[in-house]
Amino acid sequence: MMKSHSIQALGLSLSLVIALVPLAQADEPLPDAKSLAMTEAIIEHCAKVDPAYASNYHKRVQLVTQGASEETLAKVRKTDDYQQAHDSAVESLAKVKEQDAKKMCSQALTENR
Repeated sequence: MMKSHSIQALGLSLSLVIALVPLAQADEPLPDAKSLAMTEAIIEHCAKVDPAYASNYHKRVQLVTQGASEETLAKVRKTDDYQQAHDSAVESLAKVKEQDAKKMCSQALTENR
């Protein structure tokens, strides 16, 4: 039951992330630290489990951070909120079987082209 919940959560998270909703808006000087952390953790994980498409996943990071300067992103990534959310997401993703994660990542990437 827990395994199924983790896979479903990963699928939902991937769909949201890969949908390419920019986290940085022109009227918002700082992207939300927790959202950025979760997004980057998921994309990093997808690139790791599906290396053939790593460059496609990394392009998603650029798209979701569009509008934010590197300085702004670095500032957000240094916050406790970002670090805690990123660590939590990485820990959760590590519990998903690699085969299941790869399947979800590639499906999400294909669905949102």
